[in-house]
Amino acid sequence: MLLKFWKNDFEKFKKLQNIKNNPSKIEEKLIKKTIKYIKYIKWVPWLQMIALWNSVAMNCANTNSDIDLFIVSKPNRLWVVRIFVTFIFQIFWIRKTKNNHKSRFCLSFFCTTTSLNFENIAIKNDIYLYFWMIYLKPILDYDNTYEKFINENKKWCDFDKYKNIIKNNKDFIIYKQNTSKYNCKLINLLEKLLKSVFITKTKKSFKEIWKPFWVIINDNMLKFHNNDKRKEIRDTIIN
Repeated sequence: MLLKFWKNDFEKFKKLQNIKNNPSKIEEKLIKKTIKYIKYIKWVPWLQMIALWNSVAMNCANTNSDIDLFIVSKPNRLWVVRIFVTFIFQIFWIRKTKNNHKSRFCLSFFCTTTSLNFENIAIKNDIYLYFWMIYLKPILDYDNTYEKFINENKKWCDFDKYKNIIKNNKDFIIYKQNTSKYNCKLINLLEKLLKSVFITKTKKSFKEIWKPFWVIINDNMLKFHNNDKRKEIRDTIIN
C-alpha cells in the first residue's frame, strides 16, 4: 500500500511547521544566496543535484534559519563530491558552524544516485519525510536527477494530490548542464583515500552523539542532521 496523506493532514502539517503558501522575503533572500554560491560549485565533477530542503524549501524560514542542502553525486563519488563542496564552502566562509548558523549552509545530507529511493530510511507513517520530498526544491539538476528522485519515491508514496507543488519545484532549477569531463581511473583511488581519511572522524562524531537512528553513514548516503523530530511531528499530527 502506498504511503499518502490527504488535505486534512496536509493542513495540520502546514500549521505545525508554519508553512506559508508562497516564499516570504526571508526565503527569497536565502534562495538567492543559494543560487549565488552554487555557481561556484556547479563545476564539481560527478555532482548530480543540489536541492534546498527543510525550512527554506518549505517556506517556513525565520531570520535565524540556516540553509539546508541535499546533495546528490554519481555512484562511487560520494566522498569526492562531499570534500570538494565542503572545501569550497569553507573557503567562502559560508558553511554552518556550531556557533554560527544564521543564513549559512548546512551540508548534512549527501547521497548517490543509487540511493534516491528513501523508503528504507522512513519511519512508520513518516509524514515529515513525505512532505520533505514533496517540498524539495532543486537548484542544480543534472541528467534529470530530480525527476528520477520523484519517480523512485513514487514507488512507495502517492504524490498525486501534490503534483502542482512538485511541478512548481522544477521552476527553481537554474543549473541544468554539467560541463565537467573528468574521468580518470585514479579518481577511484582518490575516493577510497578521502573516505579512509575522513570516515574515522565521521564515525567518532557519530559515537559522540550516541548513534541516533537518523544519522546514516555508508557508501551511498551520509546523513548527519542530528535534530530529527519526525516521530514527534508524526505523533502530533496523526494521533
